[in-house]
Amino acid sequence: MTVTLTPAPTSPPAPPSGLDLRALLSAIWADRLRIFGVSLIAGLVTLGVAFLFPKWYRATAVILPPDDSDLLSNLSVASRALTKFPAFGQLSDYFTPADVFKATLRSRTLQDEVVDRFDLQHVYRIKSRERTLKELKHNYDVKLAPDGTISVVVDDRDPKRAALMANSFLEFLDRFNIEQRNSRARRTREFLEQRVHETDSALRVSESALRQYQETRRTVVPTVSASAEVQSSADLMAKKIGLEVRLGVLRTYLREDNDEVRQTETELESLKSRIATLPAMQSDVTRMVRDQKILEQVFVLLTSELEEARVREMMDTPTVRILDRAIPPERHVRPKRATLAVMATLLTFAGFVVQLAVANPGRSET
Repeated sequence: MTVTLTPAPTSPPAPPSGLDLRALLSAIWADRLRIFGVSLIAGLVTLGVAFLFPKWYRATAVILPPDDSDLLSNLSVASRALTKFPAFGQLSDYFTPADVFKATLRSRTLQDEVVDRFDLQHVYRIKSRERTLKELKHNYDVKLAPDGTISVVVDDRDPKRAALMANSFLEFLDRFNIEQRNSRARRTREFLEQRVHETDSALRVSESALRQYQETRRTVVPTVSASAEVQSSADLMAKKIGLEVRLGVLRTYLREDNDEVRQTETELESLKSRIATLPAMQSDVTRMVRDQKILEQVFVLLTSELEEARVREMMDTPTVRILDRAIPPERHVRPKRATLAVMATLLTFAGFVVQLAVANPGRSET
């Protein structure tokens, strides 16, 4: 008996998955004239349309880093009195003078000044002031370089106006700093004038009491050659009053939760604790001598600070040191016509490639 084996039917081999690059390249080459022609036309059309777009010019102005003394003078004229007392932290750890300048240049106050000076609502053809300010924010930037210099970059369709706007930002920054410095100096001067008057009155009363004591007891008090104990006590009390004056000045323009205010309060409390441990004066004459020396030291300090505040109130020296003024640029920065044309050409070519890849999978023959 013969058994016949029938071979099992075999399924056709599955076509290879993926894209056959050789087939795709062949299809591109076969249709190369149309593909490259249309891509080139797309690039040329985009280039022509780009010539219809308005030109935008970029102007840049650069200023040098502000000195630490500039920031201190903006904070308070009395800040420099700290050199007479134990060391204080004069600047916050969270910002630098350059950061303050940068924040001011980005402020709404300066933006309003620029909008009004150049009538940007009419230039941008926008009726809403808020939208005008928003458009201005898109057209200028403030950059802080690692070396501390600050750049103001302004884009505008008029090269001359772009340069004028960049320089105006610096002008308004300088004017704002001067106004703030003079305003704080004025408040400091008014505060110090009141304290000088009070100290002068108290000093006159102290001198009168000491003179009356000498006349009554018919003795001469050695006020010049006071003991070391009296001198040390007078120094500490004078420092205490000086810190109280500084704290009062700081509170005229800073909030209670400010780091500088808190630090001054901490130092004042520490000094009060030291004064509380001093031995009590044993005689009336010793106490009168000490009080007079305290008032004399405080009066000298306050009059010195008062004169400085008066000078600073009238000061109009520039606070911004310009390194490079903005000049009208010669070439526009946008639109970048060549870039747009190349991108349009490449995108059109890529579109043809995708179309051919979908229409002609290009599977290899078995």
